[in-house]
Amino acid sequence: MFTDVNCFLGAIFDLDGTLLDSAYVWHDVDRRFFGARGIAIDHDAYARAVQGMSFREAAAYSVRLYGLRESVEAVMEEWMCMAGEEYARRVELKRGALDYLRLLKRSGVKLAVATANRPELFMPALERCGAAELFDAFCTSAEVGNVSKSDGALYRMAASRLGVAPGDCAVFEDVLEGITGAKRAGMRAYAVRDAATAHSRAAIDALADGSIDDFTQMARRHPWDKAPRRCVIFTALCEGDVKRAYQGRSGDCVLCADGGWELARAAGVEPDCVIGDFDSSSQPADAPTVRVPVEKDDTDTMLCLKRGLAMGYDDFLIVGGFGGRFDHTLANLQALNYAASRRARVEMRDGERWATAIRNGAIRLPAPEGAEGIKLSVFALSDTCRGVCIRGTRYAAEDITLTNAFPLGVSNAFAGDCAEISVAEGTLLVTMCMG
Repeated sequence: MFTDVNCFLGAIFDLDGTLLDSAYVWHDVDRRFFGARGIAIDHDAYARAVQGMSFREAAAYSVRLYGLRESVEAVMEEWMCMAGEEYARRVELKRGALDYLRLLKRSGVKLAVATANRPELFMPALERCGAAELFDAFCTSAEVGNVSKSDGALYRMAASRLGVAPGDCAVFEDVLEGITGAKRAGMRAYAVRDAATAHSRAAIDALADGSIDDFTQMARRHPWDKAPRRCVIFTALCEGDVKRAYQGRSGDCVLCADGGWELARAAGVEPDCVIGDFDSSSQPADAPTVRVPVEKDDTDTMLCLKRGLAMGYDDFLIVGGFGGRFDHTLANLQALNYAASRRARVEMRDGERWATAIRNGAIRLPAPEGAEGIKLSVFALSDTCRGVCIRGTRYAAEDITLTNAFPLGVSNAFAGDCAEISVAEGTLLVTMCMG
């Protein structure tokens, strides 16, 4: 069974077991928490009993069932401390989740979180995984009186915060109580299968509007699964050839940082939005504009990048960005690092120079025309980059370590038709320029 998926305007996501692959964290917390008190429990039975409960409900249930001396608040605090490190450093998104969230956002669907978890735990994980900026609302069971998800109140609150009617919302959940609550709230409900809920799979599949093993299966069911993914950011300075730096693609979203709108129009492109403080350029009178204060933490280019990420884009081209003020160039290179940390692809070009950042990944670079005059360099943006491989170049390297304290990767060159550069751990800056 799988009903039509093309008509929802809001998508509401549970976290643990649905978006986040975190069941192992709570199994470990249970083992350590009860083990420290000499209490033997049936882990599977306990996990089934607390599924769908709010954080407080689960703590209160544990205090009652096992006669714990600690208060409910003390139990919750201990659980928070035990789980915090994993969420902050290691919990990852489920397969295909980030791509699906970005697909929905690019397609105009509003997104909300609806979880029994606590923001102190889940926000660091979502930030690290590059998903936090995609959500329009965050809702927790604590905000609806710590009632079970099966009540439906949590999902109704999420729909209200999104400004979307319940009937136009889809809920993604892994537990039966969540599916039940979503249907009770008048929403369609899609089940995300997780090993921790295998015991109730038949009941979940019977009630849900559809069931998936991962989010790649959901993405393929939408008519807009090939929605354009690139966001182009024109900076205020391009010392090279703008038209050479930018080759348009159908569906490009074009954002302009301050005076970058003039560069965009020089390339024959109309901006979708111009963002800046306009302290050094004029503000266009005939383009959508967001004016920001001169005194701010983000550069105008970074504001454009963050806006593009929040809109669901994961492929970025920054036009210009080199030259002019040296501090601006460094700021733009750090913007590449920021994009890579959000698991987005990014490159910066001005027609003469090119740069990208890769994090825990690889890139294949075809040799450009006139490659004999191109200098290809690789630098560590992280303190340490491990497992670096550089192939297809004059100076090759296998499984080396680069640090940001020594420029070992500078001034390389193409040795053939393409170069392949990869890093197992860390973020690399890769640049090309004329020698």
